[in-house]
Amino acid sequence: MFMNPLTGSLKFLSTTIFNSLVALLFFLVAAHYSTPSFVGKVAIIQLVETITASFIPLLPFNLVTRDISHKYGSSQDHAILGYTALSYSLSISPIFLFLLLFPSYLWLSVPYFILYLFSRYQSQVLSGIGKFTEVNVGNAIFTVSRWGFSAIAVLYHSISLLILVWTIGALVKVLYYNLHFPFRFHFDLQIAKEIAKRGFPIYLTGAVSFLSSQGDRVMTAFLLGSYSLGIYQLVALASVVPSMIIQSIGSALLPSSTYYYAKGVEMKVMVSTSFRLLTFLSLILGVMGYAVGPFVILKLFPEYSSGVRVLQLLVLFITVTMPFQSLSSFLIALMKNYRPFILIGAVSAVEVVLVSFLLIPRIGILGAGIAQAINAVITGALYVIFSLQQDILSLDRKTVYSMILIAISFISLFSWIVGLILILLGLKVSGIITRKDVSLVEKFVPQQLKFFSRLLNIFT
Repeated sequence: MFMNPLTGSLKFLSTTIFNSLVALLFFLVAAHYSTPSFVGKVAIIQLVETITASFIPLLPFNLVTRDISHKYGSSQDHAILGYTALSYSLSISPIFLFLLLFPSYLWLSVPYFILYLFSRYQSQVLSGIGKFTEVNVGNAIFTVSRWGFSAIAVLYHSISLLILVWTIGALVKVLYYNLHFPFRFHFDLQIAKEIAKRGFPIYLTGAVSFLSSQGDRVMTAFLLGSYSLGIYQLVALASVVPSMIIQSIGSALLPSSTYYYAKGVEMKVMVSTSFRLLTFLSLILGVMGYAVGPFVILKLFPEYSSGVRVLQLLVLFITVTMPFQSLSSFLIALMKNYRPFILIGAVSAVEVVLVSFLLIPRIGILGAGIAQAINAVITGALYVIFSLQQDILSLDRKTVYSMILIAISFISLFSWIVGLILILLGLKVSGIITRKDVSLVEKFVPQQLKFFSRLLNIFT
């Protein structure tokens, strides 16, 4: 058995880029043929998606992947765990009937959310056994429906048609995943209880983190209405494209690190290498996203020009702090102590809701953007503190230099050109990328992507 973290990461990256391009086309159509209010309704459906992923999985997604990867790396039977997770998803599905209390376009989406939750568990199971290609093919299938075919619904100004298209796409995705991990209803209560008990801090964190990830949108809708929510939602979605690229590259970190940890590879070594490589990518993408973002909005979405400053703030702070967020995968893989996740989630949620509530009435959607920017810094600092406490991160010279470069990137708020120059010089002088790192990349990366190792060589 072998699990390649780099090719897995590249597969997630390709799907993310594809998703971003198709979503861009969707919002181009939405911007020209609908109103921010329509986009606001789409945002509300996505909000329910986030509620689903945050509050319903008593068997946390990440922990399911972690446990399956550990069993897979230890050559133990992992199928029963997968069946249990999928069976739980179906068993809990009647909870979606609460949507019948809301407007019709939400109760029409009940089948979609059942399929959405089931496919999330399917993708976690497949990721756990290293089937990264299959996971991303399924994601691509859903992307075509979600952001491609649903553009037809925009032309007809029909939110009901959009929900139908999304539901069909989710069904096709579920059927495709089932080909690679056939579903059998088998709920092992003992396994479920053990995962739920051990993963309760992660579950509670996810539930609380809903307020940090969506609190700005909830407060925007509550204080300013669906029109402002539509503007904020579009620029917020655009702002996370660079960080989604980083996140997609890091999607293979949890299963791969758990797999190799079970094989005896030291966790600190994996953390150090991943942190520095992600710092390299996030700094360049963050500053370039800050520079290019306004052009994209002003040229393609002029009706949303009032959100340009918010876009710049979000894209910079969220992207350059991604290396800190990646530490969460290693904390889960280590399975030492999950309680710190509760504190991180609670602090994050309180900060976003409180700052949004205070600033949005005064400065509009910029207040929501500031709340998320502050949140990125605070959560990043907390992940570093707890990673040091659990001894998976060491403050060696290269790690400290990486953190200093992340701080320097905030100069881009005043001049992105100066910020980019300082970062490029810093990457070269600090030597956070070593020849050993390049050799490791060359070991895993496919032949057709050797140019990436040559790019890294420039900064060694």
